[in-house]
Amino acid sequence: MPPKKAAGSASTPVFIVLLGTSIDSVHASLESANERVAAAKSEGNGTPRIEVQSLVGGSITIDPVEEKKPAKSKAVKKEDKEDKEAKTVAPKKTKTPAEQRAANATKPKGAVDESELPDNYKTLLGGMGTALNGLSICVTGVPPTMGRKNAEKLVVNYGGKVASSLSSKTSYVVVGNDAGPTKLEKIETLGLTTLDEDGLVTLIEGSGGAKRSADDGVEEAKPSKAKKRKT
Repeated sequence: MPPKKAAGSASTPVFIVLLGTSIDSVHASLESANERVAAAKSEGNGTPRIEVQSLVGGSITIDPVEEKKPAKSKAVKKEDKEDKEAKTVAPKKTKTPAEQRAANATKPKGAVDESELPDNYKTLLGGMGTALNGLSICVTGVPPTMGRKNAEKLVVNYGGKVASSLSSKTSYVVVGNDAGPTKLEKIETLGLTTLDEDGLVTLIEGSGGAKRSADDGVEEAKPSKAKKRKT
């Protein structure tokens, strides 16, 4: 569980990719962390997940430059430049709640055609169950494969409640691309558990998966491992 942010300290969110209980990598942006998650899955490294933590003081290096012996000094200069750019851009990410709501209003809702989804996603979306009974789940940002609407549909289909805002009673937060900085900060403050879209699917499948729908006379096949859509 991410530690609560110390009062009065300047902090920057960092995104940690975990493989089991081990830290795989640390990223300054959610997009970079999602790319590493996709790569880890393609390498067959289990089910990686992302946790958001707070970095107090210090600096973050984005996409470290691969060291080349003939050009060591250039690599160091490039990293220094990226550090400065990260520090320059970071303050712009923090918006007031009103500004963030206005920005979100202009973004697409993240609807995705179900026919384009992996087979096990389609199976789960077409079924119903009780795997998420009693859980309050908030979806923030846009899950890259299934989209936001399909993620929320899964929560409802399997007995969960879709939370529009975060609170200490929120069970899980599904974090997608372009998640708002205000919500990310609140996730840290409340110490909430985060999942990516595959984590949500695993949570459902681990509790029984898709049930046969009322008008379906044939038992559905067991969902296969999800594969990422090419974007």
